Amino acid sequence: MTMRAPEVRSSHRDISAAGLMEAALDIADCRSLTAMRDALCDHADSLIGSVAMGLYLFDRADQLRYVWSRFAPQGFLDQYGREYKSDSMLDCIVSERRTVDGFHFHGPGRWQHSGNYALLRGWGFHHNMGGALVVDGSIAGVLFVATAEDADPFENAHVERLDLMCRAGSLALAAMRSRERLVSELANAAPHDWCDFVAFHADRPVGGIRNGDDRLIDQLPARSREVAHLLCQGHSNKAIAREIGISIYTVKEHVRNLCRRFGAHNRTDLAHRLLTS
Repeated sequence: MTMRAPEVRSSHRDISAAGLMEAALDIADCRSLTAMRDALCDHADSLIGSVAMGLYLFDRADQLRYVWSRFAPQGFLDQYGREYKSDSMLDCIVSERRTVDGFHFHGPGRWQHSGNYALLRGWGFHHNMGGALVVDGSIAGVLFVATAEDADPFENAHVERLDLMCRAGSLALAAMRSRERLVSELANAAPHDWCDFVAFHADRPVGGIRNGDDRLIDQLPARSREVAHLLCQGHSNKAIAREIGISIYTVKEHVRNLCRRFGAHNRTDLAHRLLTS
């Protein structure tokens, strides 16, 4: 994985290319989750102006698990874990392995009607982003950040900077894994810190890669899988929303992400690909 400083087009605070590279190298050089947490937190304020931050890693069972957070109330984390087993923004981050800004992902006109917005505002936050951590070609985890109440939306430069932080974090995780430091640290941690799991494996199925005789639809995250099954049964977006208790906007986002994931041109093409996979 190569490291390069992104071009900064617009930001509340200008940072030189040298400053960006120094921050990235500081994160990439970490050899423990504690050091990585401290480095990410140290640079989050200057690079992206975020208040809250949370790291989640995949376990052996392919479940996304909470590892650590900064300035995120326990109630906020509990509610997210309880109500958002899967959401369209997270699905996009995981399937496309890229950094996603919630405001622009949902669209300015739909952002305030999204479940993400309602959850954030309920706990005093405003905007959020998430980026993918990738190790040996497989998705290893997700880094989320959020701004304080009434903050402006993230700009392109902030998205690029979080992406740089995630690429640097990916390099750090790869180095920890190769030295077995991560395994030891996870095994000896407190139950509610980063738990007793090894977070990633090179042979973990990702995206459209088949695993033995499993169908592609069965490898989707839980909520996307529900949407996919109902879509294949001929249900409309409105009927799917009513059936599983989410907004029609969220259903449309799931369908749009599924079309991108499987290279489908429309709902009919998507259903055909899912049913014949």
